[in-house]
Amino acid sequence: MNKNVIWTYLLASSLGVLSIVLPIFFLPDIKQYDSPLFSIIRTGVEGISYWSFGLLFLSGFVIKIFSQASSLKLGLATMALFPIMVILEIIVDPTSHNMFPFEFIYYGILTVPAITGAYISQGIFKKGEKK
Repeated sequence: MNKNVIWTYLLASSLGVLSIVLPIFFLPDIKQYDSPLFSIIRTGVEGISYWSFGLLFLSGFVIKIFSQASSLKLGLATMALFPIMVILEIIVDPTSHNMFPFEFIYYGILTVPAITGAYISQGIFKKGEKK
């Protein structure tokens, strides 16, 4: 696998986490949650807002402009770290995620904005290339 592709997926994963966490800092009415390892992640997931969806869309859109990676894989990469964090929290406290299979489905749904953004970016880029 190309080194640039690996860096692209790492960037997509990082932007996915930022997309969920960043709104916590400028939306004052989000309730804070406790968690065994990643309280800020849980707060972002539990208090998800339209801002998070917009940032996920923007993440997929912008990364695809500069990358030849698959739009689908880029979108999936934005949520790739979340199941890993869930598994780590389950190892630390087995009672912390009693609905964890549904969390994975939820994270799968959260890939849709980034996938959509990447495909739209791909469409715009291809149209601009033809001219």
